[in-house]
Amino acid sequence: MVLQTEFAQIRNKTLYIDDVDAMDLVKQYGTPLYVMSEGHMRYQMNELKEKFLDKYENVLPLFASKSFSCLEIYKLAKEYGIGIDCVSAGEISIALKAGFDPHKIYFHGNNKLPSEIEYAITHDVDHFVIDNFHEIDLVEEIATKLNKTIYATVRVVPEIKAGGHGFIQTGHKDTKFGFSARHGIYLDAIQKIINSHSIQFEGIHCHIGSQVFDLYAYVSAMKRFVGFAYEIYDKLGVMVTKINAGGGYGIAYTKKDEPLDFEVITTEIMKTIQEGYEKRGWDMPMVLVEPGRYVVGNAGITLYTIGTVKEIPDVRTYVSIDGGMTDNIRTCLYDADYDGIIVNKAEEPKTLKATISGKVCESGDIVVKEVKIAKPEPGDIFAQFSTGAYHYSMASNYNQLPKPAVVFTYKGKSKRVIRRQTFDDLIYYDVNEDYQ
Repeated sequence: MVLQTEFAQIRNKTLYIDDVDAMDLVKQYGTPLYVMSEGHMRYQMNELKEKFLDKYENVLPLFASKSFSCLEIYKLAKEYGIGIDCVSAGEISIALKAGFDPHKIYFHGNNKLPSEIEYAITHDVDHFVIDNFHEIDLVEEIATKLNKTIYATVRVVPEIKAGGHGFIQTGHKDTKFGFSARHGIYLDAIQKIINSHSIQFEGIHCHIGSQVFDLYAYVSAMKRFVGFAYEIYDKLGVMVTKINAGGGYGIAYTKKDEPLDFEVITTEIMKTIQEGYEKRGWDMPMVLVEPGRYVVGNAGITLYTIGTVKEIPDVRTYVSIDGGMTDNIRTCLYDADYDGIIVNKAEEPKTLKATISGKVCESGDIVVKEVKIAKPEPGDIFAQFSTGAYHYSMASNYNQLPKPAVVFTYKGKSKRVIRRQTFDDLIYYDVNEDYQ
């Protein structure tokens, strides 16, 4: 068993998160329950600030809000002076409601809808990561209509395979994202932007994947992107004044994971770009990075109540909890590994190797594939670690299960930031209309 954050400790026979007893959280808020350590998130955001934003000139870390999106996380990002990237108008709308500066929002996505583009531009979001030729036409048309200028970073495929499961490897040649570097395709896109009336070309965007543990992958990608900058200047006569190095920084889900240090990654990124630009006598471009999981992943702990315990002789023991793939799709989707404990038996011997299964009517509804725990009984509380990224944000109502509440803990106190759904919420959008 491994606790991935210093803000969670086992003491007095139970689990504490930011000095809040997890069993008290269960009594107050019920289960399933997403618990997010604000102490951990603040620590990570401060790392972005001190080791990148304050360390270098002309840089900006962007929180990848697809990892966890709600009003409170955007308020925290705003407090630390970092930007955000959003992949939908919905994410943008929440950030704006939280008072976030629209000029620090970077709008991503491989198929931005016309309505989303208009919403973003109308609300002064002027930084777009351009993904395809159709988007250039749409942005040009809508920005011209609204008499606005959009600053474009063009997403170019680095053709580097990195990251965990194949579904989160985004940088290899066969991907739905970005412009291919083959046959001059990305150069044609940049030329089209240069010729546009309402879009100003600034730079290029890279993303190699998620849950990346290979430092060389970042170095290799940045060397390739410096080469792209050379080619853009030599063939089109324009400078790349902004390089977005992307994110994908891995975290430790279990003991076997060995994540890279944030400062080690960014130091190599900055060094590679600087050396490449100095060879041409160029000034350093603006550099952006996009950590998401790095900020919130280890901050999350999900609390469940154990129900059925089913032993299949010579096969395995299934320990069922009151949640499942509706609040954690990653195990089913990515074959992800996790660790956890029985909270109320935190210091008892872990004698049973169990599979933690959900209550959803699917055989693939597994929350933790294998974990050593104390002897489980109905009513025990199971804590799954490192659930802060892509858990709440990917939650669903499959089987008509209400989504859990989200609680922040900080300095011995807790607060609810997202309420638990009710049965009434499940039919909130249902209507009773006559045929027309």
